[in-house]
Amino acid sequence: MDGVLELRLRSPDRHTELALTPDPDKPWWTIYAPAINPPAGQQAWHATFGGRTPVEALAGLTDALVRAAPSIAPDPWAPLSAAGWKASDDRHVTATSPDGTATVKLYRDGAYQHWRITTEHDFVGNRHEVWSAHLSGSTPAHLIAGFTAGLADASPVLRAPDALPVLSSNRVHTKTAEAPGLAEARLRDRIATARRTASRVRIGKGLRPPGLPPAAPTPGSPGGPRR
Repeated sequence: MDGVLELRLRSPDRHTELALTPDPDKPWWTIYAPAINPPAGQQAWHATFGGRTPVEALAGLTDALVRAAPSIAPDPWAPLSAAGWKASDDRHVTATSPDGTATVKLYRDGAYQHWRITTEHDFVGNRHEVWSAHLSGSTPAHLIAGFTAGLADASPVLRAPDALPVLSSNRVHTKTAEAPGLAEARLRDRIATARRTASRVRIGKGLRPPGLPPAAPTPGSPGGPRR
């Protein structure tokens, strides 16, 4: 693909593939298991995620992906229900976050099913999509449950100030804090910068890095200042 970086990872058994394609017009993340020579009992499935999908929710799915599937399939709705999401069950099953911004919906059309997860925020009286994800109905339940658990987790997340979505500003509670080890890293950078600067400063005529004693006069030269 011209002009777009593409990264692909394949599982050791070669049955599952993850693709990262940061194209603004397409989903950034695609995880799928093709129908070619699948393991016994596994159907082909796929999942796609937009570029603004929270990494914590995505990590819930990928962490479950690299672990052995549980003997009893978990309920993907359980983490949402435990976190206070409101559920409705008509033709399609829907769960909505307590603040009304995120929705998990299982579409059912006969034997065909698929999942759609969206986050939308109000802006100037209109609803705007922030990110969305789509998972086929055949996606293993423990992977969907890993995603919904990460999505429903209300623990604070670490974000740089300029990484917060503009449309989320009225719904996000922020607290400024130094990231672990960041202060030490900044101090090391400053020391390294000071040393590089010191090596370039010409010591003479009173020009010297702070904290260094005056340069000693060279043998045979007058000790006082030059006239």
